[in-house]
Amino acid sequence: MHFAGKKYLSGNCCQHNAIAISKNKKLTLTLIWLLFIILKAVYSQDLPDLVFVQLPVMDQAATFNKNNLHTPSDRYVPGARIVKLVSSSSVPVNLTPEFYAACDPAVSFDGSIIIFSGKKERGDNWQIWQMNTAGLEKLQITHSEGHSITPVFAGNRFYLDDPQPTPQIVYAGSEHGWINFQEREQVFSLYGMDPNGKTIHRLTFNLNSDYYPDVLPNGQIVFISWQNSEIPEIPGGHFTLMAVNNDGTDLMPFYGNHEKPPYKDMVSISDFDERVYFVEADSMVWLGGGQIACISQRRPLHSYKQLTHSNEGIFHSPCALPENELLASYRPKSPRSKFGIYLVDTKSGKIGKQIFSEEAWHSIDTQLLSPHQAVKGRSNWLIPGAKHGVFYCLNSYLTGLTRLENPEEGTIKYVRILEGIPWKPSDLPDQTNPEIPANAPSDQSAVPKRILGVAVVEEDGSFHIKVPAETPLNFQLLDENSLAIRSQQAWTWVMGNENRGCIGCHEDRELSPPNILVKAVTRSATDLIKPPEQRRSVDFRNHIATLIESRCSTVHCHGMGQAKPNLKTSSTATSDGASQQVYEILLNPITDRPGERYVFAGKAKDSPLIWHLFGRRLGAEQIEYSNEIKLMPPDHSLKADERNLFIEWIDLGAPWDYQSMIKSDEE
Repeated sequence: MHFAGKKYLSGNCCQHNAIAISKNKKLTLTLIWLLFIILKAVYSQDLPDLVFVQLPVMDQAATFNKNNLHTPSDRYVPGARIVKLVSSSSVPVNLTPEFYAACDPAVSFDGSIIIFSGKKERGDNWQIWQMNTAGLEKLQITHSEGHSITPVFAGNRFYLDDPQPTPQIVYAGSEHGWINFQEREQVFSLYGMDPNGKTIHRLTFNLNSDYYPDVLPNGQIVFISWQNSEIPEIPGGHFTLMAVNNDGTDLMPFYGNHEKPPYKDMVSISDFDERVYFVEADSMVWLGGGQIACISQRRPLHSYKQLTHSNEGIFHSPCALPENELLASYRPKSPRSKFGIYLVDTKSGKIGKQIFSEEAWHSIDTQLLSPHQAVKGRSNWLIPGAKHGVFYCLNSYLTGLTRLENPEEGTIKYVRILEGIPWKPSDLPDQTNPEIPANAPSDQSAVPKRILGVAVVEEDGSFHIKVPAETPLNFQLLDENSLAIRSQQAWTWVMGNENRGCIGCHEDRELSPPNILVKAVTRSATDLIKPPEQRRSVDFRNHIATLIESRCSTVHCHGMGQAKPNLKTSSTATSDGASQQVYEILLNPITDRPGERYVFAGKAKDSPLIWHLFGRRLGAEQIEYSNEIKLMPPDHSLKADERNLFIEWIDLGAPWDYQSMIKSDEE
């Protein structure tokens, strides 16, 4: 009985407990679900604290349609301020009241520090500053002679023997003093530095501007870069997204190097959905803006998506949120409208509710004022003070561009390496100088180039070269006659002691290269290290004019009253005035044959002038040219080095006068 009673009591107790546990479990799950709904509702209504930029609304009618794509200078205006909006308030607090202007806030990984671009007084340069989230304890980090803008917290940089890694801040700066000759604007390059600004190192050496960096979780820097264009649909150049390590190594295109539209800006890397967001448009307007697009962080080349499709307005500075949402600034397409901050759905691209807007102010560049995941650091093997690096290519016949026809195997024989010479204000020629031909082709305002040298391309398409470090370079692939088959338009470079390899020419970087040992890397790199005074430049005024006078414009050839074209326009054909006339005859459309030219700048192989020097037609079949191709000069053909001067001159862009533009490093 006792046992039975105990069993009964025990059984009854277990059954009662099981029912209670079941009820408690259901109650717990219900409470968890309700809590999730409440938190989701709360989050949807109450965002984290925000920090963003406010710019005074101005009369933009004169500048709204500005088409200048080269720098973001228009958004750095007097009165710009950084404000904080806490989730429990609708009124922002000005964090930078003592500044003449402040922009570009970025929040540290632990959420405690804000770095920004600031201009304390009217005449100051833009510098990088830091402050706490209350706007206190402001400290100037950079003290540059140029401008310093668009800072971002990056991952650690360290050598293998460092006692501890060094945190990095990456920003865009103009302290090197380069300018864009076409637009007379300062060129911005990326720089990296420690949080105190004591050790600063330059990361990019593009002859056009690089700016607006952000950082991938793996520590790579993705940034906006202005690139010269070889795309017929974008003849004037375009912005692209590039990537580089925080020590300047491993520069590569990330997205948009050959894709329209030309204007891309405001790169923003998400911590929530593995996307990179940016703004794109056909042209640049005051303050910037366009439609929001995105790509995958893992597969940027094959994941492009235009997110928004607003016909009535433009977007600015996206900032990712959880739960498939973005914060972005938006305004109607009207010169007098203002940017407010809105939610945007990352699946549909539709605009959600307005988060904030204030009369008389544009509100842009929103950042979450909260902790976020730190990115990985990057180790480096660079040697401070090293003056050279190495490039190697596995197969120059490979390309990922469907619009380019691959050269036939065996046709690429050499690679010519060109050095771009940066412009500084003291280098600029007077554009009213009568010595500059009035009808010079448009690319004569480009930066001058020097030839570093030529290296052999192996039968398998590989090459291996040693070049000066931190120097803007272009590559040209040449055939057996040293005529360029392809010419690189974008600038590239290596850091000191860097060994950088590529699979091909604009190859698909998301594919693995063939698993073969190429011939070029089995031998030492071709040494192209020369002092600046030994690097050659070829132009018309100093090289080609004299050659034409001595070999082409004689009494029996292209002299007065002889074979056309007339290349001896006066008795002093080597004077600048007469040389300019000859120059214009060669580069402008042929009289009475508007579809034909003797010279196509940058394309020696397609230029009929070069065909006559070989005595046969070369280059593209569609080139229109009605004259019979005869070997010139007919009596005494040019020496190989003389003919090569013509080829190099045209392949360099057929410049009028580079020599007077290039100053030695000592100067």
